[in-house]
Amino acid sequence: MAQANSNGVAKDPLSYLEKTTSKARTAKPVGDRVTVAVRVRPVLCGDRYAHSPDGEGDMLQAAVIGDPVNSIVTTNDGKRKKDFAFDYVFTDDQYEIYDCIGKDMLREAFAGYNVCLFAYGQTGSGKTYTVQGLPGAGLPSDMHHNTENEGLLPRLIGDLFRVMQGKMEDPNLNIKVTMSVVEIYNEKCRDLLPTVAQPRGAEPVNLDIKETIDKKIVVAGLAQHTVLGAERVLELLTIANKNRQVAETKMNEASSRSHIIAQLYIVQRYKDPSIDTKDVESLITVVDLAGSERQSKTEAQGTQFTEAKHINHSLLVLGKVLNSFSTDRSGGKKHLPLRDSKLTRLLSESFGGNSKTWMLATASPSLYNWSESQSTLNYASNAKLITNHAKLNQLERALEMKDLKERNAKLETQLDTIKRKTEQMQRQLDKLRRENDLLMDAQGLNGNSALDSSRRIDEEGTKLLSLRDQLKTEVDELAVDDTEILHSARRDYRLSSWMKDSTPVNNMYIGRAKVSLKNIIEQTSKNFKLELSNESGVQVSTKEKATLMVKIYPVDAKGAPVTTAPPNTEQGLLGQRVDFVVHIIGACNIPQEYSSTVYCKYVYKWAEKDSYKTSDAKGTNPEFDFRKRFAFSKMNVGLVEYFRSDNVITFEVIGV
Repeated sequence: MAQANSNGVAKDPLSYLEKTTSKARTAKPVGDRVTVAVRVRPVLCGDRYAHSPDGEGDMLQAAVIGDPVNSIVTTNDGKRKKDFAFDYVFTDDQYEIYDCIGKDMLREAFAGYNVCLFAYGQTGSGKTYTVQGLPGAGLPSDMHHNTENEGLLPRLIGDLFRVMQGKMEDPNLNIKVTMSVVEIYNEKCRDLLPTVAQPRGAEPVNLDIKETIDKKIVVAGLAQHTVLGAERVLELLTIANKNRQVAETKMNEASSRSHIIAQLYIVQRYKDPSIDTKDVESLITVVDLAGSERQSKTEAQGTQFTEAKHINHSLLVLGKVLNSFSTDRSGGKKHLPLRDSKLTRLLSESFGGNSKTWMLATASPSLYNWSESQSTLNYASNAKLITNHAKLNQLERALEMKDLKERNAKLETQLDTIKRKTEQMQRQLDKLRRENDLLMDAQGLNGNSALDSSRRIDEEGTKLLSLRDQLKTEVDELAVDDTEILHSARRDYRLSSWMKDSTPVNNMYIGRAKVSLKNIIEQTSKNFKLELSNESGVQVSTKEKATLMVKIYPVDAKGAPVTTAPPNTEQGLLGQRVDFVVHIIGACNIPQEYSSTVYCKYVYKWAEKDSYKTSDAKGTNPEFDFRKRFAFSKMNVGLVEYFRSDNVITFEVIGV
């Protein structure tokens, strides 16, 4: 049960995620860019000594010093000095790191956004300790419950299920959590939690990385484990760590020889969707990278030397990706070498994609490791240049089902109103007939006036009968529409089930296409003939590709088309108002078997919650003729770049 406060009122589940440390409470928002934090671990007795300047012995000197106001100073024996500034700088407190990073990650995940944390640093700098803590810390087997040494991930998992338990006090909400852990070892993807045990001594299965039809990067064959509580997740993490490749080097007695990626997939569904609720999904990704190494320091040989080469290669590619996000003075876009290693391929959504990302860099303070620490801090500085485009992962099929139910409810209300009016008019007609009969039978009534009264009543009666017949026709038509809406709702329900079961839908065709708005930046009109991809997986009889005709053209503030593009268009648009019209003309070659009712809807990438829909049409070549005008009061560089991207508007043509 959800906890209650002193007044007996149920506690808000998200109250578990309230910030308690001063560093977390005073942090400034970073917007859409990557949040970068650096932890400088304390000087340890095992750190190597540097030679003293006078040559008369060794000294243990701190060369990387963290400042309480989120800055770092590095000095190389007093000869070189450089200052860095980050969103957070930590030194020794494990809880403070979770309070500043982990709670924000959970809050965004429950809101329906993908979140990612990746830890980077030299081997022995404290990455695994920061992320996972000491082995067993905080686990049920830890009899002393050594929470001081708990890492960010165990703390996050504990609060995840506390919040989840509180939210599920709502009987209408169902939350499902699944988990997977993958290892990248020597450029091979391995499942650290396989469902099928491998024979002793057998080489672990190398899994392939694939791209789905909706452009998501997945590991094919990776086991997904449904988890019901924090203890089970921590138990699976312990198993994964035992299966992970580690070895002792001169720099670290338990050096990670692979990158490990743990993911928690959360689905929140309401049994009865409404306007105030939304079904969402989110992915929590935590990446514990293997540490960069110098062979001269680790003295790695044989297998360990091969491992170090693969580790350094993937980290080098990661560095190139981070560097590619720096501003290109020529105004063009740099190539992102995401496919050059499996690590960057799997993390592609974390860099400029659909994710809110945190980078946690760890650095050694000792002068002996000054060069590696300097490289780590440069890495972290480049990560601050990355801007992501996280979107709300709303389950669209549930939304369509909800919209259909609301439309059906409105039609039922209209139907009831018309039925009541019909009954009222029938009663009025019966009353007039009775009055007519009384007048005809009344004694002393003038025959002509009685005839006139009878004629008048007959005329009124005829009008009422005609009106009743008209209302009856409308009632019948609404009943047909009502039935069609119910059938449509059932079809969308089957479509929702198909999305969960990955089986084709037999009653609906969905064609999808995407366009850019480059021509609006150039202030020119453009006609698009968009080829529609069959997203529903249904078999169609026609071999001709279905297409959608769309015209997008700029207009002035009064709505008149812009016929002449001004000189230096892109620069001239900055700071100016931009208006344009999206005109959905029609579609061609819609499959005959799905052409009884056809409509088109579309959304913008930056605002998926707002969709625009045409009226229903019929036939294999339906005409929509649907225009919608949009206005942007002040263009900036970010909007210009976004308009130039290839995926600004997504169109869907749906036929049943």
